[in-house]
Amino acid sequence: MAYEKDNRGQSPRAREAGKGDVREVGALLVEIMREHGIEPPAPTELEKVIRKILEQPGHSFLLLEIEDEIAAMCALVLTWSTWRASLICELQDVVVSAPYRERGYGRLLLGEAERSARGKGATLLYLSAESWNLPAHAFYRSLGLSEKTSLYFERDLTRGS
Repeated sequence: MAYEKDNRGQSPRAREAGKGDVREVGALLVEIMREHGIEPPAPTELEKVIRKILEQPGHSFLLLEIEDEIAAMCALVLTWSTWRASLICELQDVVVSAPYRERGYGRLLLGEAERSARGKGATLLYLSAESWNLPAHAFYRSLGLSEKTSLYFERDLTRGS
């Protein structure tokens, strides 16, 4: 989909990632991981995972391109919900690269993600944000997403029990 040009004359375009986008997707993931204080995996490992994700039905990366540069992305993960008795979509890895922030591109990306999820039959769109990431909370609220409170539990399966 094409958008009208912004005040800098740039026209953003949203599209699903393909095999040729693996490095660019990896670079955006590394950017967001480092901003969140996470040491990214080795580039070859990350690229291997991105390739596997691209092969999975129901899992895709949505990219926002500006003049042939990938400025933003998010992952869409479709899954079936027993609670809703329907297909739902989780957004993961929402990132707008630092040079493109504060220009409305995040809003465009999430709007496209919603259109894509609806087009694939999803009845709910959801995402999670770190509790300390207050700017993200404000952004998602400004888009009309409802805040839900829950606790997230995990176990690292690469370590002993």
